[in-house]
Amino acid sequence: MNAPEPDFLAIRAAFAGFDLSSRVEPNETIQVERAFLPKGHRGVLDLRRQLVVGNRGMGKSFWTHALLSPALRNRLVEVYGHGQLASANVVIGFNGSDKVSLTAPTIDEITNLLERGIEPAVIWRAVLIRIASKYVQDGVDQLVSLDDVIAGLQDNPNRYSVVLSEADDELARTGSTLLIVFDALDRLGRDWNSSGKLTRALLSLAVGLQSFGSIRMKIFMRIDQFSDQELFRFPDSSKIKNDHVNLVWLATELYGLLLFELMRNAASLEPLKMLASREKASEALPTARIDSSAYVEAQTRLINGIAGEFMGNNKKQGRVYTWVPLHLSDATNTCSPRSFLTAWKKAAEHHPAPEGKAVDHLGLLDGVRSASKSRLEELYEDYPWIQPALEALRRQFVPMEREQLLDIWRDQRVIAAILENAATAPKYTPVKFLAGEELSALLSAMRDVGVIEERANGKINVPDIFRVEAEILRRGGVAVPKRFG
Repeated sequence: MNAPEPDFLAIRAAFAGFDLSSRVEPNETIQVERAFLPKGHRGVLDLRRQLVVGNRGMGKSFWTHALLSPALRNRLVEVYGHGQLASANVVIGFNGSDKVSLTAPTIDEITNLLERGIEPAVIWRAVLIRIASKYVQDGVDQLVSLDDVIAGLQDNPNRYSVVLSEADDELARTGSTLLIVFDALDRLGRDWNSSGKLTRALLSLAVGLQSFGSIRMKIFMRIDQFSDQELFRFPDSSKIKNDHVNLVWLATELYGLLLFELMRNAASLEPLKMLASREKASEALPTARIDSSAYVEAQTRLINGIAGEFMGNNKKQGRVYTWVPLHLSDATNTCSPRSFLTAWKKAAEHHPAPEGKAVDHLGLLDGVRSASKSRLEELYEDYPWIQPALEALRRQFVPMEREQLLDIWRDQRVIAAILENAATAPKYTPVKFLAGEELSALLSAMRDVGVIEERANGKINVPDIFRVEAEILRRGGVAVPKRFG
């Protein structure tokens, strides 16, 4: 007797029901059952590596707030083996929140101090003193304002070393660690100049913490900021820069997340297990919220069972397993988990539903188009200067010559549009925007954030994840058809 057919409608409904939450908000609690744990993210949680770099949507804020949960930290120790996390005291040093805190200054508080002429290094030392004072015998600084801590530090410049040394000794005595987490550094200061000064001072202070055994920072930074060489112009900057962690998702991890979300849905769990058994791919299921990236072949068979093997009738149109993440990736070959889940969610909303599968290539084409729109909107929020730069390329063909790109931007007065927006909001320009070199700086910035690829032959390309929604045309290759009308 043949085995019963898996309930593809239940799997399809689970795809359609994906909750594509927006970015993790400051002070949000991360529940243990919500956390998928890619093996490749182990370095993010290594307390010896203090700098984590990632683009929008790659998980910087997620991991920031995951570290704040004692229950989740215990789970992280089990999965990743970083024993120090179990005994860590984790606090926020800055996360862009407007909520008044005993540890993290608000944006307005930092801006006010900077405008009053307080040196960035002094501001951050005061933040660390207030946090570390909890582990010092008198502990007075943890309960006073940042202004008062700064005043005491100005009267006694050695207070920073004294307080942190005492706190470090106490933490070592009790076998614990103090981890101070910094996120949303792009929200520091009112412009990139002041933000850069604050960030450089923070990075320098993180290097200095390496002389202590039990106090560390974990700094989450955007990739365009990391590309700014000015932020690393201080002694021994290589100690933190060269040891940074890139927060990225491999295709196997993205598929692991996809299967994890299906397993979280009670209605699709058993049908998915049945399908995995039929495809001899049960080892591909991410049990215990851990990805199954070691089982690529099994994972491929399972995805083929869900969506078919090809993006059409044969391999000439591409294979689903490799085609979807490829066409959702930026110029650095990375795909955001939200874009990936969006594509599968929208694929499940495509009608009519296929027979013998949960989704098909037609649905996935729709899904990639929807993900392109969503991803572009996300980046426009973080990098508003991208919009006029891409809009100028509408109906143009890529790849194109570098000089052709610069000519188009020049003719379309892209720089003038960016500077006009920046008149009211200085951060509406790229991080590295030098007067007289704006076109080259814009190209560099677009490359830094993965929106433009500059190939070895000098030609410029725009990846499909941005190209499709921006209505930029493509020469050659297996493209994503754009829906018109």
